[in-house]
Amino acid sequence: MAYRSGNAVPAEEPTPQHQPKKDPRIEVEQNGKTRFFPKFKLIVGVFICFFLLGAVIYSNVQQLQINNEITAKQKEYTDLQSENVRMQSEIAGRTSNKNVQEYAEEVLGMRTIDSSQIEYVQIQTSDVVEIPEEEQNVFVKIKIQFDNLVAYLRG
Repeated sequence: MAYRSGNAVPAEEPTPQHQPKKDPRIEVEQNGKTRFFPKFKLIVGVFICFFLLGAVIYSNVQQLQINNEITAKQKEYTDLQSENVRMQSEIAGRTSNKNVQEYAEEVLGMRTIDSSQIEYVQIQTSDVVEIPEEEQNVFVKIKIQFDNLVAYLRG
């Protein structure tokens, strides 16, 4: 090491000049740093980007298909609801009193009742219902008698 006069800082030693071998995968930036940037990484990155873009497009297509199916099913549901309302009103129209009376007169040959056809039947006016007593067990009869005796003694 050589020292400059008056300074304690070592002087730079001459370095041998040699040229490093140039690797085609190594590029030298302007600031002197080296970095590894092979074409393979670039190609892989582009393929990954295309794959992700394809996945996003595919998911959007699937979502659109499902939304179209939902819309078709909702339309079918509303059509069925309106058909149900139509059928309910048709049933109500067919079972009206006027239609039932016309059907009974024309198809079944029935006719409305006249006052001369009414007969009054007189029934017994007694509204008393008799319920026969159930046959009771001997032990039940003894218990009832005992309860009556206790009630009598209590007053």
